[in-house]
Amino acid sequence: MQIEFIQIHDYNLNISKRLNDVVSKLDNNWICLTDQDTLKFEGFANNLKYFLENADITKEDLIGTMVNRLRPSNPQVIQSLFNESDINIHIQTAKDLWQNNKLETQETNIIAGSCMIFHKELWQKVGGFNEEKIFFDKYFSYYVTDFGGRCLIAKGLYIFHLYRWGAKDPVSSVEHLVK
Repeated sequence: MQIEFIQIHDYNLNISKRLNDVVSKLDNNWICLTDQDTLKFEGFANNLKYFLENADITKEDLIGTMVNRLRPSNPQVIQSLFNESDINIHIQTAKDLWQNNKLETQETNIIAGSCMIFHKELWQKVGGFNEEKIFFDKYFSYYVTDFGGRCLIAKGLYIFHLYRWGAKDPVSSVEHLVK
């Protein structure tokens, strides 16, 4: 099994277009897309491979990870870690979640763009990322479920996400997403 890890930036702020350009050139493999402000801990790639090979998932599923920071209402967020700045705590959390929840998943309605794991066949089936929308993750999630796939949180996988670190109101701080 091959997993393509990608982390892109677009100076014109059309992330969806840039993602489509990059994904279109990849082989027919699993893809792990992460934001530029994320950190994966030691063992993540091997754990992800194990998860993809052994969990009850299909190539039509969109998978996300547990994370410290997103919109607080998102079920991917571990609320107690939202403002935790000690990286050692995040490293231990990643180890503990993997140890305790390796293949466990939770169905949800949207997977956040901080980490989206999908097969290229799914991307092709849903027509890629909508280049007219800023919130590419939300619309991609909708397309997946419209085509019969599931949005799943991998409860044993964890990444650290800065998510507008230092902003007084991280949820409303979106100026970096628009021109």
